Amino acid sequence: MVPRRAARAVLKAALARFRLLDAARRSRDAVTALGWLAHNRRFLRLGGGDGLPIPPARLLMLTTASPSVEWFIQSGRAGADSIREQLARHDVPIATIRTVLDFGCGCGRVLRHWADLAADVHGCDYNPVLVDWCRQQLTFARFETNALEPPLPYPEATFDLVYALSVFTHLPEPLHTRWVAELARVIRPGGHLIISTHGEAYLDTLSGSERARFHAGELVVRDAEAAGSNRCGVFFSAAYLRRHLEPRFTLREHRTGGARGNPPQDLSLLQAGGQTSSDPLTADQTRPARDRSPRP
Repeated sequence: MVPRRAARAVLKAALARFRLLDAARRSRDAVTALGWLAHNRRFLRLGGGDGLPIPPARLLMLTTASPSVEWFIQSGRAGADSIREQLARHDVPIATIRTVLDFGCGCGRVLRHWADLAADVHGCDYNPVLVDWCRQQLTFARFETNALEPPLPYPEATFDLVYALSVFTHLPEPLHTRWVAELARVIRPGGHLIISTHGEAYLDTLSGSERARFHAGELVVRDAEAAGSNRCGVFFSAAYLRRHLEPRFTLREHRTGGARGNPPQDLSLLQAGGQTSSDPLTADQTRPARDRSPRP
């Protein structure tokens, strides 16, 4: 896997030198999307959708790296279910949430599954194209555009719940450190933050030196210059999370990704305002399964 990664790096450098990298990516994505047309039509014809508008393939590629409508719907539903279940394990029924923010909402992959939630639902993203699509199509929620760096356009202590799925996975340090502070600002005292991260389920994608840094509790970052995009990959250990998210947040639960049917990314529940809890910190130690990309 390392030689393949090195070959891709050489190709990317050559394309970038001749200013062809963006064009090559667009061409690759267009060809990939064509291969999924029949599958997507069949999935929707058989009732696989949720009744809400489906983003165009180019927006799906931006947010999930796949033009699969089935993957978009099902992974978003799984993300919403994971949030609901993690809150419930700590006696926070989703029905008690009054205000929720999807930080890094993309084109509403997870947020669309809160259409029936009796709460004030908000989403924000640094890509204005994605935000514009959500504003036009997901009218049950309110959307704002943010910059790659803080602040957010919300007053202090606005939200009972903020979640960020597949966001911190693309934010190198110190960028994610500033965002942790900003999210602490907009969450009410005692409110909750849920984040997903690349953890042990992704170890077999790392080189030997990267794995050593991961196990030493250090952050592993790839393509930091592409921060905020899918091209930037960031890998966290539970030890790193405990050290860098507290004391602004108390880590209530860290669930290892890929174990016992869990989604591949780790999922952490944090409580704002230095709240303590008698609930034990849980972590599934079962060897995680490797993340798989969807195939038509």
